[in-house]
Amino acid sequence: MLKTELVDQLGGASVDVFSKLDVRDWGAFFKAGIRLDFDHNAIILQEGQPGDAVYFLAEGEVRVEQKSSNVSIELARLISGSIFGEMSFLDGADVSASVIAEGHVEVVRVSCADLKTIMDEDSRFAYHFYQSLAVALSRRLRATNKIISQSD
Repeated sequence: MLKTELVDQLGGASVDVFSKLDVRDWGAFFKAGIRLDFDHNAIILQEGQPGDAVYFLAEGEVRVEQKSSNVSIELARLISGSIFGEMSFLDGADVSASVIAEGHVEVVRVSCADLKTIMDEDSRFAYHFYQSLAVALSRRLRATNKIISQSD
């Protein structure tokens, strides 16, 4: 029950929070990125590996999994419009969960170095992007807290 609730709560958590970014912001983001295609079950991000990019899910769905006692636990499903890889961008730590394609997936990958360059050159973009990340992470944390409190 806990897994199902967590997936339901977090699945689309980041879809609308990036509305803080305007057309100019998205243009800068996409200009710095490269478009990549992944087939079903392809690993886009691997838990424990260095995180060197932020991804925008342009098309399709991905599942977010974490290993626990050699068993993969599905934490969330993300749909088109979501961003992932942001935690490693923010804290420089390794990827905390694997992200795996569910069917055909298209992403835009922006390296952390390129994203930082955009932010150094455009403080307005940096403000909007960090504000959007803060909202996305806050929503995910609130949903997780709700799930945990309901499981007591």
